[in-house]
Amino acid sequence: MDEREKVFGELRKNNIRITKQRRAIIDVLEGKHLTIQDVYSELKKRGYNNLGTVYNNIDFLLEHKIVAQIFINGKKHYDLTIDDKSHSADSHIHVTCKVNNNIIEINDSEIFDLIKNHAIFKDFTINKLQLVVEGVCEHYDKDTCRKDEACFINNLGKTR
Repeated sequence: MDEREKVFGELRKNNIRITKQRRAIIDVLEGKHLTIQDVYSELKKRGYNNLGTVYNNIDFLLEHKIVAQIFINGKKHYDLTIDDKSHSADSHIHVTCKVNNNIIEINDSEIFDLIKNHAIFKDFTINKLQLVVEGVCEHYDKDTCRKDEACFINNLGKTR
């Protein structure tokens, strides 16, 4: 049984339905970081036309830690957390390029441990740690950096 079905099974045990629209939102978010408008646009292509229902279902998915909300370049984005064992709704590092808005995740326990074990947090238990790193690479070139395959951060995530 995959991670997604385990989560769905736990919800069903608590008499919580996994509706077609909730499944559709999860499918749309797979491997992507989307704004609510992006999610809605994708769902409209699948025949789901009620924006209010999208908001309600996003709230449900956030509450059950199936999706995480992150602020990138001043906008809320949503990230599926249940299919990637290397991160959860409570532990994320996102790196985004200010030039082309590419977003990648770095899941490095060493970074989390460094922060959690820092002396400033000696008498404090960290339950949630989400970081957003925004920037432009030092070898920025406006012509090549706008191309996804040339974006430095796309390769950054592969080094971890």
